[in-house]
Amino acid sequence: MEKLSSSEWILVLTLVSLTALGPVAIDMYLPAFPRIAMDLNTSINKVQISLSTFLAGLAVGQLFWGPISDKYGGKKPIVISLSIFIISSLACLWVQSIEMMWVYRFLQAFGSSGGVVIARAIVNKRFDKDQTLKIFSILAVVGGIAPIMAPIVGNILISYFPWEVVFLAMAFFALIGITMTLVNLKEQKDSAMGSLDTRSIVKNYISLFKSKVFITYTCIGSIAFSCLMLYISNAPVLVMEHGKLSSTTFTVVFMINSISLMCGSFLTSSILRKKLKPTSILTLGTSIQIGAAFLLWLFISLDVSIYIQLAALPLFILPLGMIFPTATTLALAPFKLQSGTASALFGALQLAFTFLTSMALNSLNNGSMALVALTLLACALTSFTINMCTKKKNL
Repeated sequence: MEKLSSSEWILVLTLVSLTALGPVAIDMYLPAFPRIAMDLNTSINKVQISLSTFLAGLAVGQLFWGPISDKYGGKKPIVISLSIFIISSLACLWVQSIEMMWVYRFLQAFGSSGGVVIARAIVNKRFDKDQTLKIFSILAVVGGIAPIMAPIVGNILISYFPWEVVFLAMAFFALIGITMTLVNLKEQKDSAMGSLDTRSIVKNYISLFKSKVFITYTCIGSIAFSCLMLYISNAPVLVMEHGKLSSTTFTVVFMINSISLMCGSFLTSSILRKKLKPTSILTLGTSIQIGAAFLLWLFISLDVSIYIQLAALPLFILPLGMIFPTATTLALAPFKLQSGTASALFGALQLAFTFLTSMALNSLNNGSMALVALTLLACALTSFTINMCTKKKNL
């Protein structure tokens, strides 16, 4: 395996800026929820709906930009998509109603999804399998850092300026992404290979559904993503309501678990990929998750100290940093010429699975953290089983 050259590291840095835009746009405005609700004369619950519209835009956008990048390469679609993000971000500066905020957040996500999906496609298309695993691990590290830093930056901004400045900062961040893309991203000669004919696009998506390799590892990646989202949505309940701890303590817990995610990604990029096959990395990661989820369920059921319960969380989150990049690499690797389309469907199915899992849990759950832990255990067991069956079939 050849080491990455300086120009390739510059490209990776550019892709990092594109990948981070989504998490930044999701989390940076969270501290401003009370002010937004007050200024728009609405409730915080309605402001929270803007998160849902953002996730919807992220899913729809990925399915759109994937085939576009297969047809026109990465550079132009990234510039156009991030321009949409910038315009919709600036529109939030003059928003007059919460309904318009929902619309602009959808458009923001639609724009930011271009950078996310095309970044994955570029990694898959331009690097070999081992390098791809390393780079996806680096991107996963960014996925751990961005949710930590974005609310902190957002909180600092609203401490000195009106909440609208947060969206101005988002637009500035996207502008940096456009600049880095224009300067550092060079199109390859075979970058424009796809067709935008509706029949061809549908046919390509259907062919991906027929691929056992793609579906298998997309399922594992989707389960891992849903576990992360379940953790993010339920951690405040576990820490502050169930555990009766302060918001400051929750911030510390959130940071510790984010660092665990980054450690898992770092281990994958630096050590595990050199020692183990990708499928063995998945086996190791899901095995650790099974043990951690069982401990979390047991500790909650026995109602032991909240600090003991929280000790199981980093053990569950760390393997996500192993599973994310590995599953992404294995799912996309066979589709070099359809990298954009494959990356789009991979991301969209992640969001769809997460939505369905959340809806199912919300319909069954009455606030029980034990049920959440059992759901995480079921997800880990499912991923482990899928991976072991796949290894036996040598897909």
